[in-house]
Amino acid sequence: VLTSGVQGISQSKFKELNFRVEGKCDMCEKRIENALDIKGIKVGDWDVTTKNCRVIYKTTLYSEEEIHQLIADLGHTTEKIKATKQSYDNLHGCCKY
Repeated sequence: VLTSGVQGISQSKFKELNFRVEGKCDMCEKRIENALDIKGIKVGDWDVTTKNCRVIYKTTLYSEEEIHQLIADLGHTTEKIKATKQSYDNLHGCCKY
């Protein structure tokens, strides 16, 4: 009983986000998903067709804004944060949206 209670508590430290991220190709998908493959992020998945990004992350390590910033820093605009011109310009030609 004690073990399941602890698992329930640890699960509540995770939050799921679903939001739009601009991108066009498999290279974008790989870039976005690799950036989300870090400690404290349980799931980081971007769908090239729907442009939906699904992230399950530990709320004690990251805020929702930090997740969006992480992706925007790559050159991919999210629903909340626009990529800078400099980061966008660094994208490969086929990745420009």
